[in-house]
Amino acid sequence: MNCFHYVNGKIVTDTEAHLSAFDLGILRGYGVFDYVQLYEGRPFHLQAHLKRLEKSAREIDLDMPLPIEQIALEARKVIEKNEAIDAGLRFMITGGLSSNDFLIPDTTTSLIIMFHPTKPYPNKIYDEGMRVITTSTLRLYPHVKSTCYLPAIMAMREANQRGFHDALYLNEKDEVLEGTTCNAFFIKKNTLITDDSNLIVEGVTRDIILKLAADFQIEFRSIPLSEVASCDEAFLTSSVKDCVPLVQVNEEIIGLGRPGPITEMLRNRFRRYVQETLAREKQLTGRI
Repeated sequence: MNCFHYVNGKIVTDTEAHLSAFDLGILRGYGVFDYVQLYEGRPFHLQAHLKRLEKSAREIDLDMPLPIEQIALEARKVIEKNEAIDAGLRFMITGGLSSNDFLIPDTTTSLIIMFHPTKPYPNKIYDEGMRVITTSTLRLYPHVKSTCYLPAIMAMREANQRGFHDALYLNEKDEVLEGTTCNAFFIKKNTLITDDSNLIVEGVTRDIILKLAADFQIEFRSIPLSEVASCDEAFLTSSVKDCVPLVQVNEEIIGLGRPGPITEMLRNRFRRYVQETLAREKQLTGRI
């Protein structure tokens, strides 16, 4: 399937989507990104993701190549150019060209909007739950969605080699922060526990789940690794995963070792929210 993308002002095909080797995003990993899920070609919470993209850029002193309102318009062009399928829109802002010391940018930043088809996680993951390892190697500027993902890549390689699905970051006190590409929630006696420090990325899906769980007690704290085994349930959230059960951390089994009822309830609430939001936006705008 040939897809269309946006690269620095132009709509291009897969084979035409190029970035200079002298761009600091390639040379030094200097860049930020965000990801928007498309449901049958309809973007979910596009503005929230673009605001987070702008915040990430500001945090590491990257100039926005366009206002987010204009980026949203360019994203719509990319969506309309492609098939109306379940897909992802990946927004990337990179440091731009550096021709002198390959460290300081000497041109404007680059903007890329990538369109790529996505496949849902297999039902088995939601029926049986995910198993994860832990890592103490944190990302640089962990609250920023930086394109520098070396700690996550190394952690995921280890997880896969050991037969696990993902990895959770731990702080210096051996407390759980978040996953490589997701936020983490633990449930203990009908109380939701999730980190709220500047060592995590504040996920858009995480924020929605917190609103949908307003009838539960919520504790914002990093949960000690030693406390995980005493939890009743746990789950991970992201734009791709939505709300996926977590049943094992390292060798510790959570609850009964299978997805729990609160996780399933919140996942159902989230999926209804997605459908209702998309339907409402379509009714109001008459567009995707």
